[in-house]
Amino acid sequence: MGLDLYLNGVALVVGAGSGMGRATALAFAEAGVRGLVFADIRDKAAAEVAEEAKAIASNSQFEAFVIQVDMGDEDSVKNLMAKSVEQFGRVDYCANIAGSFGRERKPFAETPTEEWLAIQQTNINGVFFLVKEQIKTMEKQERLVTPLTSEARPAERGSIVVLSSAAAVIAVPEGGAYTHTKFATNGLTKAAAQDHGKNGIRVNAILPGYIFTPGLAAFPGATPETAQRILDNNALHRFGEPREIGDMVAILSSPRNSYMIGASILIDGGQTITAE
Repeated sequence: MGLDLYLNGVALVVGAGSGMGRATALAFAEAGVRGLVFADIRDKAAAEVAEEAKAIASNSQFEAFVIQVDMGDEDSVKNLMAKSVEQFGRVDYCANIAGSFGRERKPFAETPTEEWLAIQQTNINGVFFLVKEQIKTMEKQERLVTPLTSEARPAERGSIVVLSSAAAVIAVPEGGAYTHTKFATNGLTKAAAQDHGKNGIRVNAILPGYIFTPGLAAFPGATPETAQRILDNNALHRFGEPREIGDMVAILSSPRNSYMIGASILIDGGQTITAE
């Protein structure tokens, strides 16, 4: 028998339609959540992933709910949380696995102001909207008791995992607009964790390196040569798999990780210890 993560509550994944978000949603379904919100700006893609999740869900009472969200629109985020609570009564685990790199790579001083602001709207303001509304939602609900709950290890109201990047440790060449948003994401994570941990809400960030997703293939400037250079500067000499991110999100969300808060977890195959 495997190690039970005791993820028997309701999960919400933003960016569930593809890549790391899809892998995260499937990991939650396999881990035993009773309800799962599949949120994405591309709701048709999210609906397809929801059908995949139904086929592998380990909880016999599993329910899926698909909703469109634009994380850069505060009203859209508020609607997401309201509809999720209306559907399931509560939200216990939030995974915000969405963001933007931008349309093209340019040296810092050549970055168009409109590009800088557009990425900021999604990667900073969007994450702020999500985490703020998720915390507000969780603070209104009772703590979720699990078999791990004790006087020394109190039940939690919720866990939030935010997508940052290894770019928050080492800057991406010609990616200044993206890089600064990921440094900001780490700060946002720590600030939210500091203020709301006392209410039984944990906020942590994951910092993936190069993960083999559709988004990586479409990365501005991607060529076979740049791919090989990435692999040469990676301690494991391979790209990460989306499910390696999804599994870590599930683990971070679990009450087995009840003492981890405000952390920024690198999942980069050694990219940041070997990069030249």
